[in-house]
Amino acid sequence: RVQLPAVPRWPAGVRARQMSAPPAEAPRVDVVLRDWLNATLKEAPKKLKELRDECTADLERLGSAPAGSLRGDDYFKALKLGCEAAGSPKVVSIALDTIRILLSSGYLTGKGPDPFKEASQVPSRFLIDSVVDSVVGCAEQADDGVQLRQLSALAAAVTTQSCEVHGNSCVLAVSTCFKVYRDSKSQINQRQANQNLSQMLSTITQRMELSSADMSRRSVTLEGGAREGTQKFVHSDLQQMAPAELQNDFMKSYMSQMVDKVVQQNGNQGETPGKFGWCVVCRVPAAHYCVDTKDPVCGRSCKQRNLERLRLINNPAAAHEERARAGPEATTTALPPPPVSTTEGVPPVASTTSTTSPSSAAALAATTSRTLAAALGEEVQPESLFDLDVANPYHRDALLIFHYLCKMSMKDLPPANGQTVSNPVRAKKLALELVLSMVQNSGPVIRSSEHFISMLKKLTCVALIKNSLSVIPKIFGLSLQIFMTLITNFREHLRTEIGVFIEQIFLRILESGNSSFQHKNRVLQTFYKLCTDATTALELFLNFDCDVDEKNIFERMVDCLSKIAQGKYTSLEHSNLIQPHQEQELKALALQALVTLMGSIVDWARRMTEEKEGLFNKSNGGDAIQDPDGIDSDDGDDIRSIATSAGASSAVPVPSNIVSQKQRKLELQIGVNKFNMKPKRGIEYLKQNGFISDNPMDMAELFQKGDLGLDKTAIGDYLGEDKPFNKAILYALVDSRDFSGQELAYSLRNFLAIFRLPGEAQKIDRMMEKFAEKYCQDNPDVFANADCAFVLSFSLIMLQTDLHNPGVIKKMTRDEFVRNNRGINNNSDLPKEYLESLYESIVANPIALKEDEEMRHRVESQAANSQWQKQDLFMRESESMVAKTAEMMKEKSKSSKNPVYVAAQSVEHVRPLFEVACWPYLATLAVLLEMSDDTAGTVELCIEGFKHCIRIAARFDMDTERDAFVSSLAKFTYLTTVKEMKQKNIECIKALLSIGLSEGNNLGPSWQYVLFCISQLQRMELLGTRGKQDFQFFGDEEVGSSPQQAQRSMSIKGGEVVKRRAHGLGVSALVALGQDDRQVDLGNSEAVVSQIDSAQIELLFNRTTGLSSQAIVHFVTQLARVSKEELALTDQPRIFSLQKLVEIADYNMRRSRLEWQKMWRAMAKHFIEAASHPNIKVCLYTIDCVRQLAWKFLDKEELSMFQFQADFLQPFEVLMVSTPGVRSEVKDHIVNIIAWMVEKKSSVIKSGWKTIFRIYKGAAQDGNEDVATTAFRSMEHIIVNNYDVLIDNFTDGIGALLAFGQCRCKVEMSKKSIEHLLQAADNLAVKAAASVASKEVLEGGPNAVRHPAEHWLNILRGLSTLVSDQRRDVRAAALNGLFDCLQKHGSSSFDEDTWRLVFNTVIKPLFDDIHCQMQPGEQQKQPGAADTSRSEGTAASWAASMGPPTCLQALTALVRLFNEHLESLSFLLDDVLKLIRNCINHDTEAIARIGVEGFKQLLILAGKKMDDACWKKVTACIKQLFAGSMPKQLMCVEVSASGEGELPFRKDDVVIQCVVQLLLIDMLQETMREHYDNIPPESVLALLDALQGSYEFAQEFNQQIELRQTLKRLGFIREMRQLPGLLKQEREALSCSLKVLFQVQGDPKMQGTDYASKAVERLMKLCCMVLRNYVNKERIIGEQHAQAAEQPADANSHEREAAQVEMEREVLGLVPIISDVVMGGLRDLRQDQFARHAPELFPLLCDLTVVNSYEVREKVRSVLLVQVGPMLGFQATEASDEGPVGESTASC
Repeated sequence: RVQLPAVPRWPAGVRARQMSAPPAEAPRVDVVLRDWLNATLKEAPKKLKELRDECTADLERLGSAPAGSLRGDDYFKALKLGCEAAGSPKVVSIALDTIRILLSSGYLTGKGPDPFKEASQVPSRFLIDSVVDSVVGCAEQADDGVQLRQLSALAAAVTTQSCEVHGNSCVLAVSTCFKVYRDSKSQINQRQANQNLSQMLSTITQRMELSSADMSRRSVTLEGGAREGTQKFVHSDLQQMAPAELQNDFMKSYMSQMVDKVVQQNGNQGETPGKFGWCVVCRVPAAHYCVDTKDPVCGRSCKQRNLERLRLINNPAAAHEERARAGPEATTTALPPPPVSTTEGVPPVASTTSTTSPSSAAALAATTSRTLAAALGEEVQPESLFDLDVANPYHRDALLIFHYLCKMSMKDLPPANGQTVSNPVRAKKLALELVLSMVQNSGPVIRSSEHFISMLKKLTCVALIKNSLSVIPKIFGLSLQIFMTLITNFREHLRTEIGVFIEQIFLRILESGNSSFQHKNRVLQTFYKLCTDATTALELFLNFDCDVDEKNIFERMVDCLSKIAQGKYTSLEHSNLIQPHQEQELKALALQALVTLMGSIVDWARRMTEEKEGLFNKSNGGDAIQDPDGIDSDDGDDIRSIATSAGASSAVPVPSNIVSQKQRKLELQIGVNKFNMKPKRGIEYLKQNGFISDNPMDMAELFQKGDLGLDKTAIGDYLGEDKPFNKAILYALVDSRDFSGQELAYSLRNFLAIFRLPGEAQKIDRMMEKFAEKYCQDNPDVFANADCAFVLSFSLIMLQTDLHNPGVIKKMTRDEFVRNNRGINNNSDLPKEYLESLYESIVANPIALKEDEEMRHRVESQAANSQWQKQDLFMRESESMVAKTAEMMKEKSKSSKNPVYVAAQSVEHVRPLFEVACWPYLATLAVLLEMSDDTAGTVELCIEGFKHCIRIAARFDMDTERDAFVSSLAKFTYLTTVKEMKQKNIECIKALLSIGLSEGNNLGPSWQYVLFCISQLQRMELLGTRGKQDFQFFGDEEVGSSPQQAQRSMSIKGGEVVKRRAHGLGVSALVALGQDDRQVDLGNSEAVVSQIDSAQIELLFNRTTGLSSQAIVHFVTQLARVSKEELALTDQPRIFSLQKLVEIADYNMRRSRLEWQKMWRAMAKHFIEAASHPNIKVCLYTIDCVRQLAWKFLDKEELSMFQFQADFLQPFEVLMVSTPGVRSEVKDHIVNIIAWMVEKKSSVIKSGWKTIFRIYKGAAQDGNEDVATTAFRSMEHIIVNNYDVLIDNFTDGIGALLAFGQCRCKVEMSKKSIEHLLQAADNLAVKAAASVASKEVLEGGPNAVRHPAEHWLNILRGLSTLVSDQRRDVRAAALNGLFDCLQKHGSSSFDEDTWRLVFNTVIKPLFDDIHCQMQPGEQQKQPGAADTSRSEGTAASWAASMGPPTCLQALTALVRLFNEHLESLSFLLDDVLKLIRNCINHDTEAIARIGVEGFKQLLILAGKKMDDACWKKVTACIKQLFAGSMPKQLMCVEVSASGEGELPFRKDDVVIQCVVQLLLIDMLQETMREHYDNIPPESVLALLDALQGSYEFAQEFNQQIELRQTLKRLGFIREMRQLPGLLKQEREALSCSLKVLFQVQGDPKMQGTDYASKAVERLMKLCCMVLRNYVNKERIIGEQHAQAAEQPADANSHEREAAQVEMEREVLGLVPIISDVVMGGLRDLRQDQFARHAPELFPLLCDLTVVNSYEVREKVRSVLLVQVGPMLGFQATEASDEGPVGESTASC
């Protein structure tokens, strides 16, 4: 292959030209000319008279010409005649040699006009053009020597710097050399032609680059300054310079800079340069550099002058305008800069021939077009090959030559018949090599040339399509190399072409079953090269897979490589083409490509990350940003990236929404899949996600996108539905098609290519009807009406089915088809020829979907048996590929969309790429690693691929993908199974360890697999070195066995029944190893020990100190998880990971406290689980580990306000308090450890005290006497020696003391705890008084409380809780201590808020607890509880014997407390009354009685101290109690004589209410008797109302005898002989009411008040009612006795007797009330009061005189004597008052 010299890649902004003079040994021009003329005259025959004459004349002129005026141009005519000397090879050779020498020496320049052609014929033609024509004309000579000299002369003409060959002459020179190479039979000439072409092409390319690249590379846009925010400096002297002067000024500076650089490189000493040399403008030492041009400058002024000069040079039009604005004296002459010669044929910046006018350029372009067409053997196109704006001749030359080479590479090869194809093949190969060379060596100018890029799209890509499927390996390989070069250099311009080429050529070759091994191998090599460049792969993904309108090129490529690597394409269809060893080669190459791709992405991501971090660090105070060479900028505002050159990429950065675009594309694919399964759901999904709207046209456009993957069968079924929306879509689809000017069959094919016709005739009918309508609208003159088109379309469909359905045996003939379609055109026939043409078209080209055609081709490929059949099929596939590729490129070029090429400039977009590629990668690597044992080849690649994939997934936090790869790699280590290990498994272990070392910060939860493998490695190491297993140290010794037996049992267990945990697909199981498995395990262990260095494992653990804060947490968490797996086998535990966990904690103890806290959370959880292990030795070992860590950690100083010590000791607390199943030995060990720490480390413990107290609390609650005793002993040690610690951690300390108080191990311990609690209260009171005096806060710092009373509440609540203790001594001590504390410190330490808190949170809950324990129904023993009925502490004994006394004692203490602090606690009266009310309303009679008793004590003790407001509250409470305890449920029973049914209430509840009513009445009597004078009148009346209500309710109930009898029958108080009644309540309420009323009416202070009058009125009314009721009932009783004596007994006699008995009881009960209360009160009334009510009372008194009760009669007599006698003038005496009733009555 021709390898052209590459265009030098100069530093940005520097054109490095090698300056040299012509060779010093060059001959003199006169000598050359004279020798040539003499030789020509000698060799020229006489028939060449004109030549001889011209030579003679030239010799004469040569002799007379001055020495310095000789020019080769003046003697060219003779040279031209010499070249035209036909038949004289020697003459021609001499002429060609002379031309070569003159051109090479610079004596023949050809810059003058061409004297041999008129200017009118060929404008802008120079002498050099005739020189080239003359040399090219020598090609007619068949002599090999002439051809060789011709090639040399043409090479000299094109490459020399003394002359310039452009346009058609340049094309002629190249084409002539090309033809010589193609047609010459001389190997020497072919090699020379090849070399000359390479040299000429290199020169032309470099001239194009350097003619403008230097200026373009240095130029910057200065319209708004050199960059944004930079002030624009205007140099008027530069604006006034002519272009030539500007160029000369620039070249002078540039040449001086080059000389300076050479001097510096050679180390010549002289003037000391600056840091970067000398200034490019003023030549002083330069301390800066310009980031735009990379030129050294001394300061801002010189920098701006240099930039302005470049701008004016590169934009002459702008310079002209500025000069025009500057003044009329500005020079406008455009002179070219002086030429600069080089040794490598590099042209000057410009020349006289490079400046052409538009007209001359147009003429030159036309001439060049004709010349190029002639060289290619084509007709001249009417238009120019190139636009006229290509004014630069060097550009035009390069484009012409490239156009010529592309055309030559596109020529078709003739059929292969012997040697005739060698020349075309050689030519095509050379053309492709030259094209490859040009695109490989393209510089920034070529890469940015729109014309060149357009040529690449229109010519090069087409040539590649044709040649990429060539059967000639060399041509095919060159095409692929060109394509790869285009991807590398021009991918931002060839986005569409690259995608189409990969999809339609490369992937189809790989997927085809007919392509040869060579094709597949070459394509895989191309993919491999593509995979070496991560940027290219990423940009393929970003531009295609993340574009909704493009196909997933990258995904398909990865999937294809994955399938090839796995061997999924090695089916029978390849067996005839690809041999097994070739198949292995392809698989290896595909795997290598995949692995290389991931490796390149890893490196690219690393570089991008480092660059990003470097920029970030520098922008945040780091060093100034420098260019790649480490050069500083000239100014602060120059710190930015280097300005792009003229050939820089036009790609744009990755948009931020690229991930959302990929997600959008995924959603579209989901919608397509849903549509294929169920169209309706798919349409709904697409609508919801905004891909389509309700417009039918949107759906029609969607269905016409054939590359979306929509199932055409589903489309056909959906369009055929007879629903309005479906039909609207069908109509929109048909209307969107344009059938104008098309044949019916062609239109029908295009229409049916969108969908598959449904099977129902009705659906087909609707579709064809609409199609026919649209076809006739677009072609109105074809058929008479739409019916004709409809019938004919339907007929064509039927014909398709008939001809191409294998199930149809008898096919339809042409005549039958014609006959079937007669008269369809409006009752007339269509032309027979037309119908026959339709028939033939269906026969030759069936109407079929693309999918059907692909399936048919696939079937043919599978059926092909011979290699020739495969080749034939591939040729047909190739034709299809070429046609389809060209069509797709054409369609996309016409598309209105012009997608911008997305460049890979963000490392974040590796994530979506890997999300697409990871699963094919995982499948490939896993399958190949499983199947292959080739460690040096496939296995090594697979492991390397695993590493790359894990690195990517880890560094981008892709948890699912990372876990999948790490777990898969861990599976191949065979450490989790009992299989024989091979070398590949060992390598997987090494890879896993290396991943842990390199990616530790990013592994996250995947550390689990690494650490589990390390755990198994340690087990194998012990097994391989015959070391003891862990369980041999931690095995439980059998009880009663000797040490020898225990050792023997352990050895058997370790040697024969070793168990281990096996991991499968999420399943863990216990596996017993047999003899064979043990041998395998032993062999694996030996292999592991010999190849795995344990130091590497230790290194991994040691390096955890360098892990990030998040990574170390993951590491510790997973290590704890592995340790849990090791400890899972109860009989054979392992502690390797547990040990490592302790070591990791020790290694990382120097981390910051926050990081350590996160680590410790994971560790502590596992330590807790391990300490709960069934094996006691493991538990104790774990506790010792935590103890060691805690001991070290306590040595670290802890500042205030931190809780690190508390967190560190938390495992001990959790084990003691909240972990069930912890053995007593463990708890005892923990308590001893804590006690030891308290004794030894008390001075450094700070926040840890909280945890210590909680541990002691847990020890006390545990119930183990030894544990509790040890803890209490340590607690007392703290109280004695470090009491301030208890104060500082008051809440937790009190909690611990309370727990000891509740501990039932020892009563003495509980009593001492209560003493310590009271002592704490005393100290608290002292400290509170001191803090109040000093106005300081009681407690601050980390233990500050929210309320000042919280400490008090802790103590009081604790004592309150102990009141419920079932031990009498403890209960008494707690209750006394509680209220003694309140009595002692309440008045001095509590304010109102504190008292409220105490009452609500201490006293009230105390009574609630007592009430709860005495609740009925809760005396039962709990199921399964031990029988402790004989002990004092049972719940039953508490409720029966201890509960009431305790409740009464507590209530009594509360009453006393309230009485003594009534003034300060009066605000709590409502709460106290509520508490008492709750007691009275309790469901237990004992509590109710105690509540009333407490209420009575409160009123008796505090009654004199209470004011009117308090009495009002008390009165209201009493009224509520009377109303609430009224047994109203007794009145809810329906009277019935049957006695069947149940009571509608609980009997006990009603009984309690009755008892409470009686107790309340008794309480009122006591209260009135003791504190009547203190009770306000309104309260007295309120109490009377309560008594009146109780009396009236009882009276009403007692009067309902039938109701009472019904209650008796229903079982209410059935054990009593009497009927249920409220007689006592009635009597007591009545008695109390009357007493109070009599007391009120006799109260002197009440006299004259409304209260007195109301009381007297109520009294008289009540007395009259009582007396009347008594008299009536006695009379009724008498009558009943009389009737009973007369009437015989019957069925109701018993009830009558019972009613009579109840009435007698009522009467009997009224006797003491009337005699003692009523009569006594009436007798003591004042005379005037009695006289006022005498008319009402006297008749009643008279009725009482005849009652049966002597006591009543006697009291009546007394009233009459005392009250009525004086009214009658009778004065009763003491004797008369005591006389008999009869006598008194008689005297009255």
